[in-house]
Amino acid sequence: MKNKLRLEQAVFIGLAAMLGAGVFVVFAPAAALAGYLLPVSVMLAGLVAYLNAASIAQLAAQVSRPGGAYSYAQKYLSQNWAFLAGSSFLIGKVASSAAIALAVAGYLFPEQTIPVALLSVAVMAIINILGVNRTAFGSLILGGITVLFLIFVIVSAIVFADFTTVANEPDLQGFGVLTAAALIFFAFAGYARVATLGDELIDSKQNTAKAIAASFGIVFGIYLALSFLMPAVLGNQLRFSIAPMIDLLAITAPWFPVAGVSVVAGIASLGSLLALLAGMSRTASVMGEDKELPSMFAIRSQKVQTPWVAEISVSLLVMVLILSGDLVWAIGLSSFAILTYYTVANLAAYRQPRSQSSRSRLWPLLGLLLCLSLAFSVPITSLIIGVGLLVIVFALRLGLSRIRKLS
Repeated sequence: MKNKLRLEQAVFIGLAAMLGAGVFVVFAPAAALAGYLLPVSVMLAGLVAYLNAASIAQLAAQVSRPGGAYSYAQKYLSQNWAFLAGSSFLIGKVASSAAIALAVAGYLFPEQTIPVALLSVAVMAIINILGVNRTAFGSLILGGITVLFLIFVIVSAIVFADFTTVANEPDLQGFGVLTAAALIFFAFAGYARVATLGDELIDSKQNTAKAIAASFGIVFGIYLALSFLMPAVLGNQLRFSIAPMIDLLAITAPWFPVAGVSVVAGIASLGSLLALLAGMSRTASVMGEDKELPSMFAIRSQKVQTPWVAEISVSLLVMVLILSGDLVWAIGLSSFAILTYYTVANLAAYRQPRSQSSRSRLWPLLGLLLCLSLAFSVPITSLIIGVGLLVIVFALRLGLSRIRKLS
């Protein structure tokens, strides 16, 4: 397939994937758990994300095939590990996409949440099917608007807030800081989208690492600033806030229209949804090529080479989850599954021959351990559902394998 994406386009795809619904929805529940230690949870989530990004960049420098950790595990681990990575990625991102689509509708049309969420998925899937260049252009617009808005929020808080409020105490009896970090990781996880581009990116072995580093650095700076400013301005109110960004601007920039915040939140969420659907379809396509999923998932359009069957299929799965209308367990499920995906990625980086990377093996090992720690700190309902789904997909895979052998 002909390379199409430039470095700056890949950076904006990463920004659009990370700066989505997460930044507008996770700070309130995270603050309820972490209290005034919210910045610690953000730094922990950021550390895990950084270690994961470094492992992904290390692996992408040697493997240009689309599919992210699925393809890396194939080369450095085994097909079973690859299947775990691919399944975890798809489960996590389907849950993320459903949550984000519901967030879009909740901000823009709260009276018609489910129909608007379904329509959002359909429109973003059509954009992806039309070709990766349109995806890059859409991410450029959506990601750019979100970055400018969040910079405005940060500057307004620094200039106009009086910082006299006091945040709530952290939940030190349980795993408050860890659970909050797991929820915040949901907002970071979009940098995997860059890795799944594979050979759609010009000079992918060099530019994948650069695009991941640039997009992650920008997002981490924004999230860390907000983790200090939101508790300082809103105090204990933050933990009960339904729309913390609106509440923050009500104090620091009361003249800013509430409808403007809703529109930007909707735009940001659409940017994440656009990138997520594209990443899932490409991973499903690669798994289809390897017969880990039905081979029809590998079908691509003749003109723009997009995996349209996979795109339609994952979009339909997202729509099924949307019908439940439940955001709470979807975010926890997404975090658990994606942290499992990165556990495999870090293991693959650890097993990579020393001749292929100068990076110490201690870093992917640390990333692996931290991923497992956060994965098992998600809310218990999400943990049970996540483990159950992985057991089910492995059982189905085993059953299909035996059927193939008998036939």
